[in-house]
Amino acid sequence: MTSKINLSWESIEQDISLLVKQVKEFHPTCILGIANGGMIPAALLAKKLKVDKLLSCNLKSYQSDAPRKGPHNINDIVKQISFPTQDELMRERVLIVDDLVDTGLTLKKVYGNFVMFNDQYNITWDFATLYYKPKTTFMPDYTVREFDDNDWIVFPWEN
Repeated sequence: MTSKINLSWESIEQDISLLVKQVKEFHPTCILGIANGGMIPAALLAKKLKVDKLLSCNLKSYQSDAPRKGPHNINDIVKQISFPTQDELMRERVLIVDDLVDTGLTLKKVYGNFVMFNDQYNITWDFATLYYKPKTTFMPDYTVREFDDNDWIVFPWEN
């Protein structure tokens, strides 16, 4: 049974503060927000960490060849819509941010891009999400809280 959890701005602010404590030692020089859900946490982290370089990438999950409807599924297909250029990321310490890692497919897709770039562009990266679900196949380097696989998380910016 799915339970719907409505998060408040206050809980987001508290969890961002906890995430800041974790990622501080990484010393990011660039924050890459995964659109759409990761952009607000990315902006909040950039402000608190005093990181001026804030970039975005956009990926969409599809089921077969149609946009995904309903919960994420391990069989989803993740398509890249936009991604920063290698030159934008060159010699940066990039913190890749999303709101929630569910299946892990989106973060795996982003990871694949960074592996391709790294040999030539000397990029260091880590992943941060506010929340994660146990079924994920890709655990971020930093995260704050676990939610049940059946929880439907509603973020305050989605209302």
